[in-house]
Amino acid sequence: MLTLRTKLALAVLHDIQYKDYQLSTSLNPSPSEVTYLLQKLSKGRLIALIENRPDNLSDNRPESYRLACAYHQINLLSILEALGEGVYFNRPSDEKFYSCYGTTARKLGIVNQMTRLYLMEISIAELPVSECLIENSIPHI
Repeated sequence: MLTLRTKLALAVLHDIQYKDYQLSTSLNPSPSEVTYLLQKLSKGRLIALIENRPDNLSDNRPESYRLACAYHQINLLSILEALGEGVYFNRPSDEKFYSCYGTTARKLGIVNQMTRLYLMEISIAELPVSECLIENSIPHI
């Protein structure tokens, strides 16, 4: 349901919270992807640069950041908005979905199912074919 980028952002936020920095590196992200995520999370006011950090810490490493609010106050919507990401919908019976998301699977499953139902009610004939669709195309990194 979540993109790889969103999963990586969750790992980065986890690493910053616990000062562990192993979860995000285990996903083998490129340095440019980590830099991009840090910039997006910072712009979204989820993280902030550590003040008075050692000179050897650059702005493109999670170790250079702290959470801008308490870990438990960060929610999935704020992460998705900061990244400009969305969610991908799974079939309701997808067992892999439940094994991937553990205890949050129930909540995400409800969101998944309700969104699928609402989207099924939107006819393609109702959607405007205009510049609006083109303007909202996926940004390139």
